[in-house]
Amino acid sequence: MITWNEWYDYYSDLSMSTPSDEYFVRMMESTWQIPEKDDAEATKQTVKHLHAEVKSRILQLARNDRALFRKIFNDFDLNGSESLTIDEVNNLIAKLRISVERKYIYPFFKIVDANNSGAIEFEEFEAYLLA
Repeated sequence: MITWNEWYDYYSDLSMSTPSDEYFVRMMESTWQIPEKDDAEATKQTVKHLHAEVKSRILQLARNDRALFRKIFNDFDLNGSESLTIDEVNNLIAKLRISVERKYIYPFFKIVDANNSGAIEFEEFEAYLLA
């Protein structure tokens, strides 16, 4: 268990060793996968575009064959948990050759994770593709 003071001291020291505040913010966004508040509309549009692109490429891979949805899902479920973690979704997006800043992965993930379980189950994945 890490105390608040230990956490604060660690990140205070870490921030002192970075070349700029902007660099530190980007590093924290990447590490924690939570973007700093920025232009909400631009973020919303980027995530919307990301959703459309991921969906389109997966449907192309599956050739609109619903039976292939499960195979694609299982191919990216690297730990065999029957659900996709945020890291596995990040891997899926990279394998689809979609270039996107890491800070948009979390908002994308949260939308597909309809039941807010912290993972994307196959039923959510399929519903996302068929919506």
